[in-house]
Amino acid sequence: MLELVRNTLRRRTLLLGTALAGLAATGCALVSRFGPQEPAPSSQPKEPPTWFMADCWLGTEEVVPPLARKSSKGGGSMFGTLTLATGRFEWRVNYARLSGPATFAGFYGPAAKGSNGPLAIQLPPHSQAEQRDPGGDGYELTGTSTLTQAQMADLMAGLWYVSVSTQAWPAGEVRGQLKKSTAGVHGG
Repeated sequence: MLELVRNTLRRRTLLLGTALAGLAATGCALVSRFGPQEPAPSSQPKEPPTWFMADCWLGTEEVVPPLARKSSKGGGSMFGTLTLATGRFEWRVNYARLSGPATFAGFYGPAAKGSNGPLAIQLPPHSQAEQRDPGGDGYELTGTSTLTQAQMADLMAGLWYVSVSTQAWPAGEVRGQLKKSTAGVHGG
């Protein structure tokens, strides 16, 4: 019986080693309970990325000027994917708990966190938003835009933000600065 257990362990160890070597050869980072392991060196040059993902949380904390910070309970999120070869930017903006229907929403930039910038992309009107929680106040706007090289560079540098305005807060009730997303990256 002991010999059977030893043989089984040897086979599993061999299979695990083969699987880990295969993962390392593809450039995957290996993570164990002892921390990240260095990937195996590759003789292939690394391919440049073909896309860039951006996301952010929308809240009252980043609104400039800080009019809505204390009296609004609004919030939301944004996620987008930029295809670098074509400039195609697919985005999804969610917002909820605003003081009233959104009157205007858009991506703005270039602008660093804490400052305002020009409108880069106007989002569809609130009337085209999909209600995310029937009977509630959560909405989602989705779309696709084509960016210029300069806009792509500003977005990837973190110089874009998304803002949603209402009648009570025409300068913006919620806002979020876009950043490189780590969605789908384990341990990132």
